[in-house]
Amino acid sequence: MDYRLVFDIGSKVIKCAIADENHRIIHWELIEPKVNITEDGFGRSWDEKIYWNQILQVAAKTISLSNVDPQTIRYISACSIRPSCVFTDEKLDPLYIGASFDIIGMDYGEEIEDKFQQEEGKSFYESSGNNPAFLMIPSRLAWIQDHRDLFHGTIPSSYLPLESWLLCKFGAEIHTNYSSAAESGFFDLNGRHYPDAWYSIFNLKPNFFPFPVKAGEVVGNISGNIQEKLNLHPDTELVAGLPDTQAALLGANCLTPQDIGAVIGSTTPVQAITRELILDKDERTWSSLFAVKHLPINYILEANTGITGQVITWGANLFADNSNLPTHSFMENSNEKNKYEILGQKFAEFDQWEVNTPKDRLSDQMVIGNLGPTPLASSSSERAPGEFYFPSPGGVEKFQIKQYQLVGAVYDNILFAVYRNIEYLHEIGNITPKSVAILGGVAQNSTLVQRFADLSKYTCHSSPSPESSLMGLLTLCDIASGKLKSIEDLKRNAIENHHLQKFQPRQEMSEKLLEKYKKWLRITHN
Repeated sequence: MDYRLVFDIGSKVIKCAIADENHRIIHWELIEPKVNITEDGFGRSWDEKIYWNQILQVAAKTISLSNVDPQTIRYISACSIRPSCVFTDEKLDPLYIGASFDIIGMDYGEEIEDKFQQEEGKSFYESSGNNPAFLMIPSRLAWIQDHRDLFHGTIPSSYLPLESWLLCKFGAEIHTNYSSAAESGFFDLNGRHYPDAWYSIFNLKPNFFPFPVKAGEVVGNISGNIQEKLNLHPDTELVAGLPDTQAALLGANCLTPQDIGAVIGSTTPVQAITRELILDKDERTWSSLFAVKHLPINYILEANTGITGQVITWGANLFADNSNLPTHSFMENSNEKNKYEILGQKFAEFDQWEVNTPKDRLSDQMVIGNLGPTPLASSSSERAPGEFYFPSPGGVEKFQIKQYQLVGAVYDNILFAVYRNIEYLHEIGNITPKSVAILGGVAQNSTLVQRFADLSKYTCHSSPSPESSLMGLLTLCDIASGKLKSIEDLKRNAIENHHLQKFQPRQEMSEKLLEKYKKWLRITHN
């Protein structure tokens, strides 16, 4: 049997996994690389002096503990968080590796937008589909060029997205995938090229940007050096990857225009696949590319829900602290349970309470959360207040608020913000999906996915594995192998290997949640 070695470079950790050709993960390991933070707190970069060795170490450990013969690893691929960023010297050694939430170039955004407008005759958003510019990679490059003394006077010779850089260090030709190019801010989405403006603004050499290819294309074989270090076979092939969110879409069978996926993790991007490029006239959404071998090149329209993972962590620490929990019948041996599992159990109890409570009574006992996740978070820098809204104080002696109602408000805040973004995608891009994929670590809570189906009245599907991005990478390896050659093959693969679970709307809950959602809208959009 052939095996695959895949890397998922996230906001905090690098995951490395070995899986067989049926997408069964044999073993995985993770490592949390060191992050260098600038004095002002805006710059966040991984330590370029040790980063590559850390990747090799986690790969070697994964292979060793999997008990898989490394000579049978046939394919290697990778994904990374958006927008990932490596600036290298001429030997591909990293000068700077931008970490998650890196806004080191925040002081350069407006200047870059002005220069780009003058050079190209259209705005940064019209070209790249992204905004604001200070979040994107051109602003980081501007900062680096202004602080070259920190890099011993060395000027970056090339830019690569992180997953492409990893593959190139393994031996691949210099490349990027179309989707990562589109997420960088450097790439013109309509023309699918790097505008000339960047070469003049930054005085770049002709080969500064990598050549784009479709994800799933073989981009080389491992080098002799990597063969020796990891004992891999010389015929091991390197497969062009994707950004992590697009990899998750692929793993969840979101393949064609009108398909929508919401990846609920550290943040929650809500992405719809579209046939044409759609740019919001008010610049509230982001746009990108979805380009996978054997599929037409399509576009992505995204409304981002902002920080969600930290809100769930906040709720777990507040409401599910193992060290000080009251005894409940549904939490026997609670000290042995993960706090997130306990929070999920309370949410399930809350859901059952709402199912059993008549609609007219729910209105008097409704608790609404306004806790941070918001629709169109990408277009606003304002921080939302953290608030709970309770029923009228005049009724406190009549209705006693239960803790699970507060837990429900934490989850429903995320649910409502994601649903509002799907409404925005319909309003801006006329997106009407047949079903919606709810993915990511938080989506392992089946109650949340079920309630989303109830509110939206869409059939929803979710993966039983929290590692949707890894499933997407394994799909790319199958494409490279020739196992998957058409969209029909890809759809069958998701059904057979990823075991997607379907959730149908519950009619009795749809009406209750819709009323609650309308009240949430009135509170958060006043």
